[in-house]
This record gives sequence, structure tokens and C-alpha cells, in this order.
Amino acid sequence: MPNPLFGNNEALHTFLNEGMSYMKKVSMFMLLLILVLAACGQNNSNDTEESGTADPQPIDVVLDTPETAKTGVELTFSATVTQGDEKVEDANEVMFEVWKEGDKDNSEMIEATHDGEGVYTVKKTIDEDGTYVVQSHVTARDLHTMPKSKVKVGSEDASENHEDHESHEEHAHHGDAVSFHLMKPDTIKANEEISLTTHLQKDNQPLTDASIRFEISKTGEEKAQWIKTEETKDGEYQGTVTLEEAGEYTVTIHAENDEGLHEHTEESLTVTE
Repeated sequence: MPNPLFGNNEALHTFLNEGMSYMKKVSMFMLLLILVLAACGQNNSNDTEESGTADPQPIDVVLDTPETAKTGVELTFSATVTQGDEKVEDANEVMFEVWKEGDKDNSEMIEATHDGEGVYTVKKTIDEDGTYVVQSHVTARDLHTMPKSKVKVGSEDASENHEDHESHEEHAHHGDAVSFHLMKPDTIKANEEISLTTHLQKDNQPLTDASIRFEISKTGEEKAQWIKTEETKDGEYQGTVTLEEAGEYTVTIHAENDEGLHEHTEESLTVTE
């Protein structure tokens, strides 16, 4: 039947019909494209939610040490490491640092043994009466914590007599509750750049926004290198240095902040050829 608007113009009639058919196809294609894009967007959203980068749970360390002990008796110190409800079996490093209160410069660092079930232990015999500080340094899953406790060794009277004097001495030299832990490579060679990382805690919490510098000098020499650090994580400060000669070095870690903190501690480095 002829189109009432265009009469018997068959060519125009055919053109209009084909145009309408083409527009229907375009509309269907656009609708399908919108549906596909919507589905992709939903999948991407789900993927993002499933693989979200939520902050990791902190690691928790329960330090188990005796409150009192006899002189000359072997003691066991343990740290139980967990993350949420999971027992941490893959800690990178668990060390126990032990020193007589007031004499942290002569502390002893002991590597722990993994006993399973998230428990790491060391054994230590203390031969002199006094109050001792036991601090665990735990590094696991890119996190670090270092809780500490005290052990009174020997007679009660001897421990109490030492406690007040030594506690005052430690406060004067190291601060009331500021803890340092230096992480360094197992092997350090001359003329190779190395990374030094120190963890800083106060009252068993990461101490943030501090100014940390490493003062590094070779034994017997006055000249020192001063290395600035960056806080890479809360309470974790990192710097790099190249030591040109083999030998023994002292690293003095200086810590300051706007609240009046001004503490330091010393560590040693051995550099080989």
C-alpha cells in the first residue's frame, strides 16, 4: 500500500523502511552495550570488595616471665605471638633482650626458639642478684612490637635495695619507658649500601612523629656520619648508609620530638671486606 505522505515513491518508501530498521538495530546494540558495561562495573565492584586492602590486624605478644627467681637457676622466658585469632608460626624474628635494671648498655640479646603454637622461648641463667628487665623484640608479617617485663632475682631484700637506685639511673640515661630496637643486615660489606631500621616505642606503643638520626663512627675514630631517617610505618624509622672500610662501628641512635623527648642508645656493627 502506498505511503499516504509520499504517494507511490517506492524508492523513498524503501529508504525510510531501511532507515527505521537500522535505527532499531542501533538501539538494540546500545541497550546491549549498556547492560554489558553495567555488569562489568558490578563485577569490578565485587572484586574490589573481595580483594580490599584493609589494614592488617596488629600482632599481639603475651610475654611470660617469672616475677621472682633464684640466682644461678636456669629460667625460661616465652612470648606467645598471635594475630587476631591466629597463632603466628612464621615470625621473621623473635629476640629477647635482658639487662640488669639501670645497665641497659650491657644488655644481652638472645634469639628465641620456635616451640610451635605461636610460642617462642629462650633460656637464661642469671648469676647476680637484682631486678632485671626482659624485653621481647618480635617482627612478624611486616609488623613489630616489643613488650617487656621485670624479674627480681635473688633474695627479696637484695632486689629491693637495688631497685630504687637502678630505676632512677635508668630514667636518667634512657627515659622512663622508651625502647629502641635496631634491625640491620646479617652481613655488612664495605662499599655496599645497607638499610638500617629502628623501631621506637613508648609505654609499649609505637612512638610516631619523632626525629631519628643514626650517628655512625668507626671504633677508635672521632669522625662520624650522620644519617637521617624516614618514618616508613608508625614507630619505624629507616635510613641508608654506605660504610667504606671494614672494621667495627658504633651506631648511636638519637631520638627527639616536639614533646621534649631526647634519648639515645648505642649498637655495634661489624663490616667485612
